[in-house]
Formats: sequence, structure tokens, C-alpha cells
Amino acid sequence: MSNRLSPRRRGPLATGLFLIGLAALGSYPATLEAQAERIDSPFRWRETGLRVGLFAGHHAANRGRLEFGQGPTQVVGAKMRVRASSPLSLELGATYGAANRWTLDVMADGGPAIVDTVAAGWLRADVGAQIGLTGARTWNGFHPYGMIGGGFVFGIDEGASEALADQALEPFRYDISTAPHIYVGLGFEIFPSEKIGIGFEIRDYLIRLTSPDGYLFPATLDVFEASGGPAPEGSVWGHNPEFGISIWYYF
Repeated sequence: MSNRLSPRRRGPLATGLFLIGLAALGSYPATLEAQAERIDSPFRWRETGLRVGLFAGHHAANRGRLEFGQGPTQVVGAKMRVRASSPLSLELGATYGAANRWTLDVMADGGPAIVDTVAAGWLRADVGAQIGLTGARTWNGFHPYGMIGGGFVFGIDEGASEALADQALEPFRYDISTAPHIYVGLGFEIFPSEKIGIGFEIRDYLIRLTSPDGYLFPATLDVFEASGGPAPEGSVWGHNPEFGISIWYYF
């Protein structure tokens, strides 16, 4: 008896095998896609690079050795960043601080002394760069970065003390005027949504503090020396740490 299939029996079997093969081929791309979805990377690319932000923080000012410079204050400001390459973004920023300062009377009886407190508001302009430590990608939704830049601090809404109202004391009056600065910093950003980022930063602003001309008169230097206190310097770059939180909107 022959084991060969008759044409009638072979037809349905061949048709069944053909349909199974088609189903297998159809499921093959889906299987590859499922495998690809299981490849989970902690890095995610950020598509947008242009963003604007508002921030608030605390500026822990350095008044200088003689403590006549502007003091610590809360700060508010606005920033804009635009991505120039994968790790690099360029930044423009403006910051306002409603600080005050102490008035130093260098000719006071008993030696130089703090005699008053006056307003010393300032506006700071920053130009800098943000360097993403993970490029333009986040790591587990977290984007760490470094910062470097510089700019100027402009004195606004500065007060004057009655203790130095005499015109002869004008060389001993200090005001911020325009002071250059440089800064470095570190920060990180998290993303509640695709359009919103929240940044946490710490920066160290090196701001030039310039002594009034009268502090450097020979007679004044003799007064400082006789008092046993620190002597004035023409100018000095002081560390001014600043802590801030920014809310970013991505376009």
C-alpha cells in the first residue's frame, strides 16, 4: 500500500503549511519591535534647545575686608538659553537684587567705623555658556551641567548716607557704579513635562569691589594703620555664592 498522499489529501495540508508560514512572516516584524521596546536606555534625547526661564534665589554677598560693599539679598531674574551643539548652550541673563550696604566713616573718632546702612540695589547682566555633562540627553530624567560666564553689575536705587553728606567727604563715598564679574557654577534640571524644566543651580560670582579714592590717600592709610585694622586695597575680586531655582519653558 502506497504511503504517498493523494492529490486530494496533499492540497489541504499544503495550504495549511502555506498559511502558517505567512502568519510567521507577518509576526516577525512585530517580534523584533517587541524586542526593541524591551531595550531600555537611561538616556533620552532632548529635541528642543531654545528655552526661556524665570528664577529666584539668594545672593550671599561678600562685603569685602572693610565691609563697605553691598550685602546679601534675595534675587529674581530672567534667562534665555539656546543650544549651540549637543553639550553646549549659550545663555543671556538679567538679575536684580535689592541689597543694602553699610556706610564706613574712615575718619570717625577711634578709627574707621560703620555708621549707617543705605540701599544698594543692583542689576546684573550675564553672558555665558552651559555645558551639559550628558550632552543634550537626560539621564534617568536628570540633566547635570556646568556653567561659566561673565558680565557686569550696575548700581541702581543706591542710597546716600547723611554721615557723609559734607561735600569734602565725597572721595570717601562708595557706590557700585559698574563692576565687572565672572562666574562658574554647577546645576541640574528635571522635567515634569516635555515643555517644562526645573533647574537648581549654585554659582560663584567673582565681583570686583573697588575702594573709594579717599581710602587710598596717604593720611587715610595712616589712620587705617593706627587703628590696627585691615588696610584698604584699590580693588579686589570677592567670592559671592548664589543659589537659585529656575522654571524653564521649552519652545
